[in-house]
Amino acid sequence: MRRILSSLAAGAILWACSDSSSVIPPSSVERSGHLACQTGSRADLVTAASWNMSIGFQVKDLLFLNLDSIGVIHSRAEKIYADAARSLPRLRVRLMAREIARTRPEIVGLQETMHLERNGVLIADFLDSLQADLASLGCSYRMYRRPLNEATLHIASPTRGSDSIVMNFSEGQALLVSDRWTVVEEGLIPYRNVIPVDLLGTKTVTDRSAQWALLRDSSGFQVEVWNTHLEVLNAQIVAQAAELVDFADSLRAVKIRSGFAPSARLLLGDINSEPGIAADTILAQGGWLDSWSASRWGNGFTWGGGSLRDSSRVLSQRIDRVLSQGACSVDTAWLQGDRAQPSDSGWLFPSDHALVVARLRYGIRP
Repeated sequence: MRRILSSLAAGAILWACSDSSSVIPPSSVERSGHLACQTGSRADLVTAASWNMSIGFQVKDLLFLNLDSIGVIHSRAEKIYADAARSLPRLRVRLMAREIARTRPEIVGLQETMHLERNGVLIADFLDSLQADLASLGCSYRMYRRPLNEATLHIASPTRGSDSIVMNFSEGQALLVSDRWTVVEEGLIPYRNVIPVDLLGTKTVTDRSAQWALLRDSSGFQVEVWNTHLEVLNAQIVAQAAELVDFADSLRAVKIRSGFAPSARLLLGDINSEPGIAADTILAQGGWLDSWSASRWGNGFTWGGGSLRDSSRVLSQRIDRVLSQGACSVDTAWLQGDRAQPSDSGWLFPSDHALVVARLRYGIRP
């Protein structure tokens, strides 16, 4: 993975920014119709991040598409559990906690927050594990969980020599919020454009949603936060991005009328789109500024295929974002967890995605 700044350099930049001016210089550009930086206003700093935690197996294996054989379905379920075990979920979550603790972003959007059981035995619970690991590292975050795609599947035994399986599964989103913030309100809005699937003969659809939260700090600085994971098929990616722009603008208008006027807006997530195409274009047209493009050179890749236990794997696509409205500048953006790290079972990537972090300077308040 190529990147311009090492983690050490990123830390040095954060330190250097602490002495910067508390007044925004007259250099912002008005973005008509969207929350924008105000010249001469007070400077408010926010560090935010997004991380797809990676369930560790192919989602298509869970959907059992077009399968009519109990033997094949049972075999596919066994493959899910084997792949999940090979990805070492408990060790990966521990590495994720260390990365988050290293720079302690104030707001973190998480995606693919998996819970998996087999016959009542816990295989992985990403959020319980992450919360415990962060606490052990002295990191105080409140966690707002939104499980999605919840399913309990009863898979019959195909032969006398094999066991039946009861699979309990969910994956979803969560927000980590530091002690700086009071959470005024938090919610979830489901997307209308989703993928139809056949789950063990039951017609259903995938569950994709946009999580939102309204935050306020002790000085009165108010932030509107969105956290999402768009679908993997282009038609749904484009449709959901358009829905997200409408959701955000509509909610903002409603909350302003009720007395909550955001001083800043953040959009965190895995948008499954590289720069300049699909969701990226739609969100940019909706007034959302990409933190990486605004502050960094280089490709900023955040996702790559291959085994998480292969220390030589490389990232090849930039599909994860920290987007903003109202920011006068992005002090810096950087990646973490984009290289294999030593663990109790050898070299291991925390996820197939990197953690993308940005430090933003807002100027809305007089």
